Amino acid sequence: MLRCPSLHPRILARYQITSEILGKAKVAHEIIDSQGENNLTQMMSLVFLGDWTSYYLAMLNQTDPMPVKMIDYLKKRLNSIE
Repeated sequence: MLRCPSLHPRILARYQITSEILGKAKVAHEIIDSQGENNLTQMMSLVFLGDWTSYYLAMLNQTDPMPVKMIDYLKKRLNSIE
């Protein structure tokens, strides 16, 4: 789970409770906290983490990381809106 430490305490509690539920269900998981001094840098650290994770997983699975059909579909639909 990706988390920003600057989130509202109630939302942070959701992460903790969700982690407990996953642990009891024996589901392997990690909580990864964002890095940075402000909300923007924290958000971007998680975006970059996701991008690099996708890239390296594609390389490990010998897959081209560039084609993303769902993103292409989203862009096409958004372009059709006036």
